[in-house]
Amino acid sequence: MTRLADRIGWTRGEGCQELAEALATYEAVGLSGDLRAGCIEHRLDHVVASKITSFDLVSNIAPIDVDLASVDGVVAAVADGPHSPLAVDVAASLGSALGIKATVATAYHTNEDRSVAEERLERLTASHRDAIATEATASDHAAALVEDLAPNTLVVIGAPGGSWFHRQLFGPGHKMVVAAPNGVVVVRSSPRRCFAAAVDPTGVAIGRHLSVAEALRHLQHATAPVVDEGTLVGLVRRSALQQADGADPVETVMEPPVSVRADEPTTAAFELASFLDHGPVPVVDADGSVIGVLNED
Repeated sequence: MTRLADRIGWTRGEGCQELAEALATYEAVGLSGDLRAGCIEHRLDHVVASKITSFDLVSNIAPIDVDLASVDGVVAAVADGPHSPLAVDVAASLGSALGIKATVATAYHTNEDRSVAEERLERLTASHRDAIATEATASDHAAALVEDLAPNTLVVIGAPGGSWFHRQLFGPGHKMVVAAPNGVVVVRSSPRRCFAAAVDPTGVAIGRHLSVAEALRHLQHATAPVVDEGTLVGLVRRSALQQADGADPVETVMEPPVSVRADEPTTAAFELASFLDHGPVPVVDADGSVIGVLNED
């Protein structure tokens, strides 16, 4: 079964809970109050909300006039924008969850653009080959992708961009939204954040008062974060431990701590990998408490 293998939350709004539960591999999480804090607490990758807003800590998914109970087909209308991969994932996930046909469709402006459109479809559906069909349509207006769809078809599209395709989608009259026969799901991708990718630091972190000899026995990587009562206080390297007296505490050979913030994109952690000799990268909250680590693999 193809489902979004990510953590999904939902906020109050028509159809939000139903859509989140249909998409989620794991249990969808209801959110209220501080949305930012809720996303970090539950390590979310996506939030289903009633509309796309400026909130970009996690990817956004918004249902517009969607009735999942009546949907018998789903089409992701895509271009080359940054949100198209998520639109394809959502369409494939809904197709699997609802047991209906899922299609990825694109429009090309001129015949010279056809090969580009076909390559686009090939690339975007590479991980869904057995679960989704493709369709390229020549048209002067992107709304043609949905004008002839069956009445109970749901359309998934990326949030507005600057391409010809997206100008057609979100131009005067919101052509595709109006033409969609059974509602629209609009998606907007955000970079995956460190809090969502972090794993339990148990067994990786080292206590500052642990002896050098004990630390060497427990050390799993070339480096390890040093933690005291949940707070990151330093960094220790295997090479430094090997040169120290085994009876000394780790704090005598530790370096100043390095880390990434919980709300930074995961790419920030990859930049630290070389400095940490490819060991685990600590992820900390605003108070410096370790919420997890990121491993290079």
